[in-house]
Amino acid sequence: MTFRKKLRSALVIAFAMLTMLASCGAEKAAQETKKPSVPEKTIVEFDDKYKNFYEIFVRSFKDSDGDGYGDFNGITEKLDYLKPAYGAAASRSLGINGIWLMPISPSPSYHKYDVTDYCAVDPMYGTMEDFENLLAKCHERKITVIIDMVVNHTSNKHEWFEKFCDVVKCRQNGETSQYDEKYGEYYTCYTEDELIELGGIRINQPNSDYFHYTLSGARFRPVPDTEYFYECSFSDDMPELNFDSEYVWAELEKVFDFWIDKGVDGFRFDAVLWFYANNTEKNTQVLNRIITYCRKKNPDFYAVGEAWAGSATVSQYYKSGFDSFFNFNFANTGGNIPLAVKSQNGLEFAQKVQKWNNTLKLISPTGAIDAPFISNHDMYRSSSYFSTLSQRKIAASMYLMMPGNPFIYYGEEIGLNGTAKDSSKKDATARMAMKWSEKEDGSAMIGLPYVDHSINQDKVAGVEEQFGDENSLLNHYRLILKLKNQNPQIARGTVTACELGNDSICAYTSIYDGVAVMVLHNLSLDDCDIDLSAAGYSDFTELRGYVVSKNAEGEKESNAAPVLGASSQEDTETEEKEAVAELAGGKLHLPGRTTVVLRSTQHYDDVVINPDTITVNPEDDEVQGMNEE
Repeated sequence: MTFRKKLRSALVIAFAMLTMLASCGAEKAAQETKKPSVPEKTIVEFDDKYKNFYEIFVRSFKDSDGDGYGDFNGITEKLDYLKPAYGAAASRSLGINGIWLMPISPSPSYHKYDVTDYCAVDPMYGTMEDFENLLAKCHERKITVIIDMVVNHTSNKHEWFEKFCDVVKCRQNGETSQYDEKYGEYYTCYTEDELIELGGIRINQPNSDYFHYTLSGARFRPVPDTEYFYECSFSDDMPELNFDSEYVWAELEKVFDFWIDKGVDGFRFDAVLWFYANNTEKNTQVLNRIITYCRKKNPDFYAVGEAWAGSATVSQYYKSGFDSFFNFNFANTGGNIPLAVKSQNGLEFAQKVQKWNNTLKLISPTGAIDAPFISNHDMYRSSSYFSTLSQRKIAASMYLMMPGNPFIYYGEEIGLNGTAKDSSKKDATARMAMKWSEKEDGSAMIGLPYVDHSINQDKVAGVEEQFGDENSLLNHYRLILKLKNQNPQIARGTVTACELGNDSICAYTSIYDGVAVMVLHNLSLDDCDIDLSAAGYSDFTELRGYVVSKNAEGEKESNAAPVLGASSQEDTETEEKEAVAELAGGKLHLPGRTTVVLRSTQHYDDVVINPDTITVNPEDDEVQGMNEE
């Protein structure tokens, strides 16, 4: 090659490199100047009970020692994934500030809802020192920790029940038990004659000697070798404690003392409808006694109850003084959130949010905190009843942006599968191993009994992979939680639904301490323009941020549920046109399936709620029934 040719070649290469560098620089500059949908803002930290909770089944979450079981140390390893996202947008954390641990005490079952020792931890999960370390590390990161408190029933392997059976048997035979007679009061029981006199009905199982009695919705089985029957509404293995006994109360107070002294911040109480089977008045008295005792130990103690019932019933339970009860009306396959997502009726949903929030404010202006969720350990995971990723995203936005303390079930943020073809395997299948990455996919974890093995997570991207995909469900959860954490009025305020002339728009204002924000969800796939000034909201002039749920332009979807056993984490095309929410001159451009938060420039007085506007309809108490292990 001649010198001239070499020089010309070198100049061409140099020019190409300069062009490429200039292009990269322009692209980088464009990226740096691009306004994020959720900008960085100072997050005001409130020292109160409002949190974003994350429910963990310890066995399936993270195995730290390779024995095939999730453990306390595994959770500790993942705290930086869970912790509050107070830092930059690039922070690799979800953004929760509360954890609910499902039962951690010794138990013969995989689910551990039948406790044998309330003041110990199951060796499968580690040592008490491991738990104490987890608790300390959570508190360092400003994460509240609550634990499952299963005191409606114990295991039939609990020493209390073994002593109870001996006392009852000896009493019937006119003998003296080796145990204190007080144990005869620990569980609810009747003789067969007493059950019949009270209206109990004997139920015989066909082609079997097995039978039980039912009384006022409760279920009774024979105490072995006696004429007595013990209450066991959930299972023969779960005898129910007798809350008429002061001996039982003395034992439970020791249990509460033990965990509160450890530094636990609260309890999640299981099956509160069943202390006295479906007796709201008596159950409320039990809960009031519990919370009164716990708050004497710790005035900031947080209590949330599982009252698997509709709003008409749950509203009565709030009179106990408990902070929260799970909002079953809005969750699960037939709840208000899935129904709104599929019907795209946003106005109706906003009105339901207002109605329930105002009901709680009237019951307890400062103490009642709603606990919305989309699914939990007793339900099919939400990936089973939303047909597209877009639906799962907007549903997440809806429950996370509701007032109160949302509860995220582990794995929901990545679309973990949990749908059984056989309904008897539903619970176990919804409690499968967390998928951290393609390499750490949970396959090394020891499988749960009764699980539906046709369900797998092969098409579900792991946490690591979803961090790298800006359109992933995980990053959607992170953005929504970040936007919520930047606007504390959303969780704490008094809600008023807004009519904006488009029923697909769910919009409501939330007013707290004089500041008003407006939350808007466009449930339709179509973009829309809203004239806020014409609707009377011209003072909402600050766009706080927005999060887009729709992944693909013109995305097609069906409201039909995915086929059971199939993956519902479908592939979506790359969006051709970026969806951007814009606010100018009192008009808001709201892309399809997008959540927006606006803030008013005016100071607002507290909302005065008219009790006459709160009515309870019969359908408010119609929710899918309780789960029995």
